[in-house]
Amino acid sequence: MRILCCLDGTNITQLQQAVSTLIKIDQQSAIGLLYVIDSGPRHDMQRRRESLFRTGPLPQRQEARMDAAETTAAQDILQEGSKYFPTAEILQRSGQPEQQIIYVIFSWQADVVLLCPRSPEQDGPSIGPHSLGHVARFVIDHAGCPVLLIRHTDQRPPQPPPYPPNAQQRAPLPPNSPQS
Repeated sequence: MRILCCLDGTNITQLQQAVSTLIKIDQQSAIGLLYVIDSGPRHDMQRRRESLFRTGPLPQRQEARMDAAETTAAQDILQEGSKYFPTAEILQRSGQPEQQIIYVIFSWQADVVLLCPRSPEQDGPSIGPHSLGHVARFVIDHAGCPVLLIRHTDQRPPQPPPYPPNAQQRAPLPPNSPQS
């Protein structure tokens, strides 16, 4: 079994717990740790610069420093992951995370994918249709194998919806009043 764990810099302990409790690891199993350097923020920064009338690309020296910082952060995250999974294959990519994850799923021939639906730094509900981030939603829709969503354990516990939904609260009836 080939298990692909998608790291986001905050979820290695959740992934390790999930693998140890849910999946039986044997001699034939292979674990891959994937971290994708997101290229999206760079494009956002360039658009912001252009809106401030600073056209043209970033200076080459600044671009190189940003590359080095992103690569160092990715290596740190993957190194931390390899402490939990010493025999894991390290996979690092750069680009749009959702597309790179799908590319790795097919090229690495993963049998199952583990990822967190949303980073805890992002606001959003812990359950419901908006609890998935766009990366998790894309991976679920396009992966050619099962995807296990691993929720962060430090997120707030889910709250049950009001029953019946959208019902208005009624004041309790007095004990000896006629009921209508």
